[in-house]
Amino acid sequence: MSGRLRPRRLRAGRAVGVCAPGGPTEEDALREGLRWLEDAGVPVRCAESLRSRDGYLAGSDDARLADLLDLVRDPDVDVILFARGGYGVGRLLPRLDPQLFAETRKLFIGYSDFTAFALWLWKSCGLPSIHGPMLERSGIGPDARARLLAMARGEPAALDPIQGHALADGRTRGRLVGGNLRMITTTLGTPWEIDTTDAILFFEEIGEQPYAIDRSLVQLRDAGKLEAAAGVAVGRLVDCESERYPEVSAYDVLERALLPEVHGPVVRDLEFGHVTGNLALGVGVEAELDGDAARLALLEHVVEDAN
Repeated sequence: MSGRLRPRRLRAGRAVGVCAPGGPTEEDALREGLRWLEDAGVPVRCAESLRSRDGYLAGSDDARLADLLDLVRDPDVDVILFARGGYGVGRLLPRLDPQLFAETRKLFIGYSDFTAFALWLWKSCGLPSIHGPMLERSGIGPDARARLLAMARGEPAALDPIQGHALADGRTRGRLVGGNLRMITTTLGTPWEIDTTDAILFFEEIGEQPYAIDRSLVQLRDAGKLEAAAGVAVGRLVDCESERYPEVSAYDVLERALLPEVHGPVVRDLEFGHVTGNLALGVGVEAELDGDAARLALLEHVVEDAN
């Protein structure tokens, strides 16, 4: 990623800012996540409205936006971690100033609803981010948390490959772009629409029945996003089976939708998504997808070099 814009790495003694630009937080999970950061020796700076609630949002749009921008402008904060997903980040995107984010180069971490923000950050600012665990889920595994901190610090362990199961063989390299499947489709037609040209598209999903996954993949197909991709990496599909139509599984849908369209490797069951072992990935970084070995590996760090 030499010569390209990269976020600052998490430095010793610098703070992680925690905000909730989407849905409201759950206190028990939030408390556990904050305690983990503190036990890891990472100073934490909580946004003013972190625990606010306005129906399905963590406070008003103005309050959530102010929280986010306060952390972006805070010189003591290196990393900004979204406390949870839910819904709401997309409401803020038209009000963000790309120049501010490019100048401050904060590292952002999240997944699920964070997807739209990560794609905005990459498309509008050229800044990579981390698709990884937030604070909305209790019991995140130690491997997932260790990888997340290693990635934020630019340590070698962040580049360890993730194993899965191959659907189509071959090997390819390209930028890693994606996130939550449903959220990816919501970017279509926006200025921050996902660009999969020669990229490795990655996605995960939760609570969507096979027909809904089919619908999202058909939309991506018809938008030319599957054919343009160099390969596809699929994470965990959680609670995505149907009691009404049990004869068609989510994995059946993947094969039917992806294999005729993707001219490169396809690997599924990679350990990322709405699971306690949610292994962090980099959005906008170079990666290799190996269908022969059924694995995905980052080829470069998300953050700037230590020097």
